[in-house]
Amino acid sequence: MRFGFRNLLQAFASARRSRTIHVLRLAIIISPAASISGFAHADPIPLPPDAAAIIGREKMSPIPAEGGWYVQTWLSPDIITGSALPARYSGRAHPAGTAIEVIETTRGFSALHKLPTDEIWHFYGGMPLEFLLLFPDGSIKRPLLDSAHPTLTAPGGVWQGSRPQGDGPAWSFAGTTMAPGFIPDDFEIGSRRHLERLYPAARNEINRLTRTDR
Repeated sequence: MRFGFRNLLQAFASARRSRTIHVLRLAIIISPAASISGFAHADPIPLPPDAAAIIGREKMSPIPAEGGWYVQTWLSPDIITGSALPARYSGRAHPAGTAIEVIETTRGFSALHKLPTDEIWHFYGGMPLEFLLLFPDGSIKRPLLDSAHPTLTAPGGVWQGSRPQGDGPAWSFAGTTMAPGFIPDDFEIGSRRHLERLYPAARNEINRLTRTDR
C-alpha cells in the first residue's frame, strides 16, 4: 500500500548511491510526514464519524495515488541489502519488515497497484473489504476481508485493489504487514485502460478501483 513522495524517492536514491543504511532508514521513518500535494487521496466529502475518529486517534495521513489513510506502526531496524534479495527487488535495500494501519472508504479506496512482496492484510473493523486480485496468468480472484476471514494475502506481482462493501458512508479499518518491508520504489499504480485490456472480464471493477487512465 503505498507512498510515492518525491523527497522520499530522492532520499532512497541517495541511499542506493552511497550505500548508507542510515539514510535509507531515515527515509522510511519520515515518510508519513512527507508532502502529499499533487496526488489523489482522501474523500472530497465528510468522513463517516467512526472512521474520522480512528484517523484522528491513530494520527493517520492520506495515502498518495493509492487512496485511503495510513499510519506506520512498525519499522524493523534491520536492513536487508539489495544483493541479498531476489532479482525482482532490482538491487534495492529494504527494511526487514514494515506494518501499517489503514482506513478505506467508498471514495478513499485502495486503487489497483502492484508490489514485489506479498502483503498480508488483517481486518480490524467496519465493513468487509472487497478485494480484486488480477494475476499475471490472466486469472481473477475476488476475496473478502472481514470478521469471518480476518487475514488475506495479496501475492507479490499481482494487481490488488480494495474498497469497503456497500455504498454511501461505508468504511473499513485494516492493517498490513510486509517482509521485506515496503519502500516507495516498490509501488506501481495501475492504469485503467491497460488493465481493462488485460482483464476484460473485470472491466467494471477495474473502473471502480482506478483513478487514472495512464
